[in-house]
Amino acid sequence: MSYKERSTWISLAILVYIWFDYFVQLFSLQGTEQLNVESVNSLLLAVVLKTIVLEIVLQIVLAIIDHKDANYADDERDKLISFYGSRNAYGILSVGIIMTVFHTVFPTLSSFSMMPTQALTTISLPNEYKIMHIVIVFALAAELAKFSTQLFFYRRGF
Repeated sequence: MSYKERSTWISLAILVYIWFDYFVQLFSLQGTEQLNVESVNSLLLAVVLKTIVLEIVLQIVLAIIDHKDANYADDERDKLISFYGSRNAYGILSVGIIMTVFHTVFPTLSSFSMMPTQALTTISLPNEYKIMHIVIVFALAAELAKFSTQLFFYRRGF
């Protein structure tokens, strides 16, 4: 397994762990009727700080373990794999943004079209926070698609 592939695995694991924990806490607060703007802001701040700390620490540990490959620049294969991942992520994010805009402009018409994010529209927060969470879900889906595509091509042996 190459250094770039291990780094991608680490980033994917951090993304899944932190955002799964965020949404579990968000819906837990919603269930106990303690969800408010301040609690969401503190959860989001915690997500940002945890992500930064975990990425830095785990990438440093990986660089220490695999110090021979850590300083190599991306080769053509790495750049192509990164391009394919970014292409897939861009497509998902574009569709998500279009759906979010459609939902914002036509909220009564779009309730059936927002199936992946239907649970987010029922949370007891101001509409701006609902829209923000819909965008977050699509951004997460895009990142998951990017990392998954990259790992697929690394495993496949492009």
